[in-house]
Formats: sequence, structure tokens, C-alpha cells
Amino acid sequence: MKKIYTTILSILCVIGATAQSPRAVIKSIAEGEQQKAMERIEKISIKTRNEMPEMCILAEAALLSMEQQSDENKLRSYEMLTTHIAQIKESPNIDKVFKGNDTTLEDVITNIEQQSFKAVIAIDSESTYRHYISLAERGEHADMATILRTFETKMFNDVISERSVDACTKFLAEFHESQYRNEVEAHRTNLRYDEAMSTTDESIMELFVTDFPKYEKTNNVATRLMEHRYQRIVQSERLEDMKWFVDRYPSYHQMDSLKQMMANIEYPTLEDSRTALEAFVEYYPNVRQVAEANSRIAIFKIIEGGDIGEIFQYIKKSGYDSNYTRMQRSIAQKHGYIILSQDISKVSLVRFRTVEGKVGYLNHDGKVIVEPKYELHSYAGLGMASRHSSDVFECLTERGMAIVFSEGKLGAINGSGQLVIATEYSDIAFMDNEIICVIATNEADTQNRDTLQCAVYDYKGTKIADSKSYSIAPGATTANSWDTSWFTANVSIKDTHDEWEKSIYIDGKFVGSAYGGLHYITPHYRWFQAQNDEKINVISRTGSVTTLNFLSYDIDVIYNNIIMAESITTGNRCVIDLDKQSIISKDKFRDMWSMSEDVILVQYLDNSFGFVNKDFNPTINQRYDRAYSFSCGTAAVIKGSQAYLINKEGKQISTIYDDIAPLAGCKGLYKVMINGKCGIIDANNDIIVEITHEPIKQNIYTSDKLSSIVCNNGVIEWGDGSKSLIFSK
Repeated sequence: MKKIYTTILSILCVIGATAQSPRAVIKSIAEGEQQKAMERIEKISIKTRNEMPEMCILAEAALLSMEQQSDENKLRSYEMLTTHIAQIKESPNIDKVFKGNDTTLEDVITNIEQQSFKAVIAIDSESTYRHYISLAERGEHADMATILRTFETKMFNDVISERSVDACTKFLAEFHESQYRNEVEAHRTNLRYDEAMSTTDESIMELFVTDFPKYEKTNNVATRLMEHRYQRIVQSERLEDMKWFVDRYPSYHQMDSLKQMMANIEYPTLEDSRTALEAFVEYYPNVRQVAEANSRIAIFKIIEGGDIGEIFQYIKKSGYDSNYTRMQRSIAQKHGYIILSQDISKVSLVRFRTVEGKVGYLNHDGKVIVEPKYELHSYAGLGMASRHSSDVFECLTERGMAIVFSEGKLGAINGSGQLVIATEYSDIAFMDNEIICVIATNEADTQNRDTLQCAVYDYKGTKIADSKSYSIAPGATTANSWDTSWFTANVSIKDTHDEWEKSIYIDGKFVGSAYGGLHYITPHYRWFQAQNDEKINVISRTGSVTTLNFLSYDIDVIYNNIIMAESITTGNRCVIDLDKQSIISKDKFRDMWSMSEDVILVQYLDNSFGFVNKDFNPTINQRYDRAYSFSCGTAAVIKGSQAYLINKEGKQISTIYDDIAPLAGCKGLYKVMINGKCGIIDANNDIIVEITHEPIKQNIYTSDKLSSIVCNNGVIEWGDGSKSLIFSK
């Protein structure tokens, strides 16, 4: 456009003859003669341009707006007009140009406006519209409203075709009162919806749901957002995120599955308390752990209630687990009793002691059958073959008797709690079929004597003999080594020329000679040796004899009639099934302990410790530098410098201590050491006695400082001479 304008001026400067005027140019334009108009504008003189420049500019603008001109020229014409509109409208030369002419100034301006606007529409670009509008506002365009409406429509069409959220937002911000506002808003909503339905950005979906709560498809986005969050949260396995999801979407269709997943994560780490368990059940009412949680809650209720009968019923049903020590403490706190019996399933009456140190007996309903009037007493025994000597104060169901001690004398009660042997004897021994009571009136009567005068009772408490002699001297051939009442009638034991040896006959047939006595192994078997022969021979109650190539010492019962013995040839332990008379395991273990809670503690040939089942296969893959048998579902182990408790899966369940060992005679209790101080914990890692006590530095047998910490009838003795009563009120 500038080029055309410059060309015209150049021509005007060159041509001076036949001068023309803006009036003539406009007349030619009105007649539609573009060529003549161009020729006439070229012939406008310099003088005329100087005298009426605004009219010359008007004439040139009118020429550029003719129909035949380009859209660019038409826009240029309007820009020229609006640039000089004030001068043109106020020009004193208006009459010179338009007076007597069929065309008026308004006609020219209108034509320029119309043609330029058509050009804008034809070009149809946003920048052209915006530039033209700025010109129209300056030139006070006669049809400004139409221009704005057309521009608005143009922008609307662009927004619709562009599919841009930003474009929609920009349109709505600019055209506040637009007739298309609702359509653009709907379009923007649809675009936001499409974006929300295709994105993985949760913030975009969340914002859509927030911004368009009443949109007909908002629920689709909300559902998609919920599902996306569910998948993300499930994959993360973050419990706090899952709980947030539950709170946010309580009606989610897979809520049961999600809560089960959450319960699987939370339950193993749940605080071991009634409050925590009840909160768990309330939050997860339908998960599979609820039954177990409710059982644990019921246990806590039993513990908190302290009802001895309920506690005993629980033990009879569930066995001794980690709850037992808490139940013991509950009994002590509520009743002042410390339960001394190690296994209530094996006793008809349960022995207990009071805080004052008196002993009584309870039945399995928790009722006191024998008032706590008897005294605590250590049992030495008579040196006779009494396999019950370690538990003579317990009323075992198989024996139906328990020794009691009062005012320095021994007697016995039966399973009903009745005193059937008066407390008037210096010592008592439970034999297999009879009870021997020493008649001596004081301890001095039994010292350094080979023969004792004893009263004899049966297991109903009936006195069989007022006085009977028993030899107890070392090497004696009486009841100490040759109790034969255990065998069936077809077995007979006969004397030989040697008082240390007896001949064994079955149905009158000689089967062998026993030297040094018949020794207890299990309720169904005894063992003996022949003279000058290390091998052991096992004899059953019916007289069946089996010779085994094992040493006579270090024979232990592992479970039932399965025993462990030391091999003569290798020195290692072998496991033997007495019933099958066969070796189960050979040269695999250095040592082995009796099965406890269906788990057997073993020491391997490399001196490491582990745990095996009845088939002697490992139940825990880990091995330890030291380990102890299971008690109340837990076992103490030491590995390196770390000492701690494990469960039957081998998982550490306690604090790390410097040292740890079971407290003998107390189920589920462990003595521990930290920084040289000792205390007692239980199977739950609860502190029973504060870890503040001094250990005995060393005893004559071992440098193990914990080994000398002992518990006698519920009283723990420490190295500094102090004593602690476990489970005190």
C-alpha cells in the first residue's frame, strides 16, 4: 500500500500539466471509473496538495477502497481515513470538493467503511479484525456494533474449531456479554471433560469435579478419578493413603477387598492391646482377621477379669502361649496367688503360693481346694527309684498324690485335696506302686544310715505296712536299683551270685543279665547294661529286650518313646525309636533337647543351634550361636552379640539384649542383661522385673552371669543378695 501511495506522489511531482482536483477524482470514483480516477489523482498539482492535503488524502483513500482494489488496499484506505478523520471532517475545503456533486463526504466515508469492512471479513484473521477495530474506534465507524458482532462471531468460530480450553477462557474473559457465551462455556466444559477423561493427572480430574459439580457427565470423571486413585493407592501399599481413600470414598464398590488388603498390612503390626484390637475390629468388621482379633480381645477380657477358672479353661483349650504370663500377673494382682504348677493339664490340683509364701491347691475351676497353709520346701528324696522326685509337690493326674510340708514334716494329699498321709514323716518317696514314708522323727535319724525303717502306703492313702526296711546305701540291691513291680506278670527278675547282677526271665526263659540296676527311660521302657559292656539294653514292660550300640549315660527322651543317646563309635547323638527299635537319625546332631511345644531344640555338629520338627527337619532356617527350647510360643536365641526372642516362624519379637536365657521353672519368662544389669521379661517382651539388678559375677561352674539367677517357688535371687517376687501385686 505504501508503494502505491509513493508512486502516486512521484507521478504528481513529475506531471504538472492538466492539473486535477480531489473533486474530479471523487467524481470518477463515484462513476466507477477507477482508471480515470487514478489518472486524475496523478495530475493533482503540488499546489492543490498543499492547499487541501486532507481532501487529497480523502480522494486517495476513496480510490484505494474501490471495488477493484485488493483487500489490503481497502484496509489501507480506511487506515488513511481514520488517521486524518478529524482534519477531513473539519476541512474548510469540503464545499470545494462536494458542493454541487452527487456524492457527499458522508457517502465517501461510508463507502470506505463498507469496502474496508468487507476486506476484513475476506481476510478473516484475528489480527486484522483487532487492528481494524482499533481503527474503527478512532474513526467512529458508523456500524461499529456490526463490526464487533462480526468479530465476536469470528472469534467464536475459531474457539469452536480450535478445541482449546485456554482459547475458550480467553473468549469468555473478553466477551462478557457475548451471545455465544453459553455455547463457549459448554464447549470449554466438554473440552475439560475430554481432558479429564484422558489424563492421568489426578489434579486435573479433581479440578473438573470441583468446577463442574452439576455437569451431566461429572460422575464419569469422579468415577475415573476414584478408580485411578484406587489403583495407585493399592500399588503403593501405603496404609495412610488407603485410609484416606476409605474416608474419601466410603461407598467404593471394592471397599471390602481394599479393607482386607489394609488389614493384611496393619494387623501384623498392631499394638498388642485390647484397645488396639477393638479399634481394629470396629474399622475392619468384615476382614478375615476379625475372628482372631476377637479371640485376642476375649483373651484380654480374661486377663483383665483375672478369673482363675476362666484362665485355667483357656490354658486347657489353647495351651501355654504368650498370654500365660499376663494371666499369671492378673491372678497375682487380683488374688495374690503365684501359680507354681508348670502344666495344669497334668495335674488334678493346681499348686499355688501366696505372697506370704504359703502353699495351697486350686481345682481347674479356680476354686481353692486346699487352703494355703502349707510351707515351701526343697525335696531331697531318699535316693530311691522315684521318677516323680522332681515334681513330688504336684498332684499329677497319673499319680493322684502330692507331698505337702508343714512344721518340718512331710505328708501327702490326694486329688480331692484331702490329707491322706499325715504330716508326720521326715521324708517320702513315690515308688511305682507304693509310697514309702520314712518314720524317722528327725533329720539326724536318716544320716549315714544304710537302712531306713519306713511306713508304706498305697496311692489311695491306705497304709500297707507300719514298718518296712529299705536299704539306701550306695550300691545297695534293694529298691534303689531293682524295683521290679513295674513289669507285667510274665517277667521275673532273679538274684545271681553277684548282688549287683540279676537275671531276667520272660515266661520262664532267660533273656539276659542286668548289672547295676534297671533304669527308667519312659513310662514304657527301662534300660540296663550287662557287666563289662558299655552297650545299653532296653527292656519293655512286657519284657522285650533290645540291645543298642550306645553309651549308658546321656540318654534323653525327646518325645513319646523317641530317645536320644550317644553313639559309642562317633560320640555324636543318635535318635532312636524304641517302639520300632530303629535309628531315626545318626551323626547329624551333637546334642538335642526334649521336644517343647512340638519343636525340638538341637545342636548341630558345627556347634550351631537350630529348631526341628518331629521328623527332625528344620522348622526355622536360621541357625544361632546359642538357643533355648520354646516356651509360651517363644524361644531365646543369641546370634553374634545380639540376644533376643523369636516366635515359631523365626521372627524377632523382642528388644535386642546383651544376653538372654529362660528363667528355669517359670513358663514364658526370661532373664536378660543390658549394660551389666539384669531383669526379667516375658514372652511378650513385657518387663516383669526391672532391668536394674546385679548378676552374680561368676559361680564355680560357669562364667555365665545369668546362669546363677534362679527362681525358687516364685522368688528370684540376684547377685547382690536381693530377692524379687515375680508377679507381685
